[in-house]
Amino acid sequence: LYAAASQLTLPLVEGKSQQPFVCRARHPEGDRSLELVNPGPVETAPELSIRPPSRDDFEGPYRNSTVLCRVVSPRRQPVAVRWLKNGAPQEEGVSTRGPAADGRGAYVTHSSLAVAEAEWDAGSVYSCQVDGDTRNTSKAMECG
Repeated sequence: LYAAASQLTLPLVEGKSQQPFVCRARHPEGDRSLELVNPGPVETAPELSIRPPSRDDFEGPYRNSTVLCRVVSPRRQPVAVRWLKNGAPQEEGVSTRGPAADGRGAYVTHSSLAVAEAEWDAGSVYSCQVDGDTRNTSKAMECG
């Protein structure tokens, strides 16, 4: 009695687009084949999280800090991160890095927006948008 195993690993989007897969085994006693499909959603939407600025950062000489946005996506393609302040698009003070593999099959993009202490204390609302999904933060949303 002999046994053999085979494994195919692909990124989610590639694997879904190339289904079904066929595994074929050839043997003098007879050939076998098995068709495999992976049910479930074709694509998962990116996950967004936002972090308000650190109060300690405002203690520096420039009285600035950053709002951080983290995007976790099943796709390796670059993610378009859009920043808003009180609903108005922001382009200055934006820095975006990624995507980078997270070691668990997803890709992470980090984006930051520079924030002045006076604007934060005035209650401005900062938003991070990706693929129509939005996360907001403001001083009014802080705990403590």
